[in-house]
Amino acid sequence: MARVRNPLEPMSTAVTAIVTLVAGLVGVGLLAALFVDGVHVLGVGDKPVCVMDTATTVSVGEAPTGGLKPVPGATVDLSAHPNYCTEDPSTVQSLLNTTTQLIPFVFIVGALLLVLQLIRSAERDGLYTARTAERLRRLGWWLLAGSVLTAIAVATAEKALIDSLSQGGDISVVSGLWTWDAPFMAILTGLGVLSFARIMRVGITMREDLDGTV
Repeated sequence: MARVRNPLEPMSTAVTAIVTLVAGLVGVGLLAALFVDGVHVLGVGDKPVCVMDTATTVSVGEAPTGGLKPVPGATVDLSAHPNYCTEDPSTVQSLLNTTTQLIPFVFIVGALLLVLQLIRSAERDGLYTARTAERLRRLGWWLLAGSVLTAIAVATAEKALIDSLSQGGDISVVSGLWTWDAPFMAILTGLGVLSFARIMRVGITMREDLDGTV
């Protein structure tokens, strides 16, 4: 009898390789950032710290006036959007800068791990099982809710960082709660995965009912 090829390939191998590669690179990067000058990863070891205020538009070459005045020790680069930088960030500013990069990374890695868990479950228990459908549902909720919460958290951290690097402006931490960019692709993907998980559960229930009547 011919061997049945794994229907989840090449995704299984690709996701496993990506998770392994990301874990290795982050591990090496964090160690290097702690012991080697000039190396930074996920905001750790970043100097200078910079953040762009995408909510404000200015003319190129415009002098910093009004709410675009940086605090002492910080600079502002005026292009399409003001870009605030500091060569000597405080501990809070460094943490906020790390937060803006760490949260999206956690969201992506979490999604990859859920996909890997889903694949392993499907390989072990089968594609059309209640456990596989449940893991697919978890992935859908992660993509849907996680992407929205990630966008809000990143926007809030960015606004807090801008507020710490500027003076006299209208930027505040709270403004990040309503100025975040909606991740439409992740939301639509999450909704699609949730719908497919529901279809799988319905199909599994119908198959179980059919098996019980035979």
